[in-house]
Amino acid sequence: MTAVRRIRFAVKVLARRGRQVVRLAHAGGSMIKGGTLMSVLKATGWFQDFTDEQLREIASFGRIKRIADKKLLFVQGEPLTDYFFVVDGLVHAYHQNKEGKRWIASLFASGDLFPHVGLADDESHYPANGGTITPCLLLVISRTNMQKLMLRYPVLERRLTEFLAKKSRELMNRYADSVLEPALNQLLSLLKRLASTSGTPASSGWTLIRHAMTEQDMAGYLGVTPETVSRLLNRLYREKRAKSAGRGKIYIDLERC
Repeated sequence: MTAVRRIRFAVKVLARRGRQVVRLAHAGGSMIKGGTLMSVLKATGWFQDFTDEQLREIASFGRIKRIADKKLLFVQGEPLTDYFFVVDGLVHAYHQNKEGKRWIASLFASGDLFPHVGLADDESHYPANGGTITPCLLLVISRTNMQKLMLRYPVLERRLTEFLAKKSRELMNRYADSVLEPALNQLLSLLKRLASTSGTPASSGWTLIRHAMTEQDMAGYLGVTPETVSRLLNRLYREKRAKSAGRGKIYIDLERC
């Protein structure tokens, strides 16, 4: 196969996958049928080694939900009833005080499971508030069904352990950056992470971040003011290390960032 043919084939594959996700999004709120959604999730790592028969069985344990941006999913302290796999979009877990000041504890993108309590411990309440940052496509599985899946497929327990270790490293790195790194470097780390989870290559070496956060959300994640984020983004734009692509989208030059 020539290089041109390989490129055309790759474009066709990506287009088919994109149409598949769109079809799933329009099915929001309905029960999952067959292994269609699972075939999408399979690529994220949680179900990559499962057979089609196993995927169909797992699909029957959950439901697909399409949720708009800035919607509350659960409230800190409420009984833990559901777990969520992110198929597409960006979700945050956050704490908020009485004055309305918000601190984003964690971000969840495609392939992530949240919350990550109550499976390896006895926690029975949501540890933080959860909400969508962007429009999301989520696989929702009740706590009872999730526990059944863990018992039926022990490999999920191992992947949960790996996922918890990954989240622990992220939290430690965030803390170290907040103490040791200037705000600009923290912002660049966040943009690089968003590029790795929802970025797509664009022309001339740019990477398009489809699920970028608002300046207020970035400020809540970094622990700075929205004005600081705005000032730093404008600096990146002037230095041509990033450029705005409209609401909720940013181009970044990974080589220069």
